Amino acid sequence: MGVEQAYIDLLDSNLELWIKLTKEETTTIRNKKKIRKLTNDLERYELYIKYFEKNLISREDEIDRLKAEYQSTLLNLKKCQDHLELKEEALIIQDN
Repeated sequence: MGVEQAYIDLLDSNLELWIKLTKEETTTIRNKKKIRKLTNDLERYELYIKYFEKNLISREDEIDRLKAEYQSTLLNLKKCQDHLELKEEALIIQDN
């Protein structure tokens, strides 16, 4: 094998390696873009989760408030019913 052939083989090998390196660099760039997009998506989803957590806590607080209001209303209703029964009994006694 002559020097020229060895040089040509070396150039071919260099070209193949350069092509392979270029493909790997292209793949790396593409993967970095995907990672950046996924990172942005993740950050956005984390913000959504925080928003929904705050919203959920707010709703839970409202539910607790409404439950307390409901219990208070039931208690007042019971008092009114008892008071009404006493008045009815008093009226019946007065009528007799």
